[in-house]
Amino acid sequence: MQVGCGFRVKAVKGREYVYFWHYEDRGGRARQVYLYMGPRRSAATADRLAEAVEAYFARASDELRRQLGGQRAAISALRS
Repeated sequence: MQVGCGFRVKAVKGREYVYFWHYEDRGGRARQVYLYMGPRRSAATADRLAEAVEAYFARASDELRRQLGGQRAAISALRS
């Protein structure tokens, strides 16, 4: 699992648009995925971007906690 996300502003035909990117596991490999959020100067775009970032970190935190539990169990088994 590769953890990471962010956003990028891309110019298309003279206008700027915001894309949220994050990593996803696809076929056992980490892939960077871009999601369109909207035009750069839109308050709604900023709101969607903030929600996407918050949701990504919540999911990543849950997954990391789950993996940590598995690692702790494996380490405990070494002690037995």
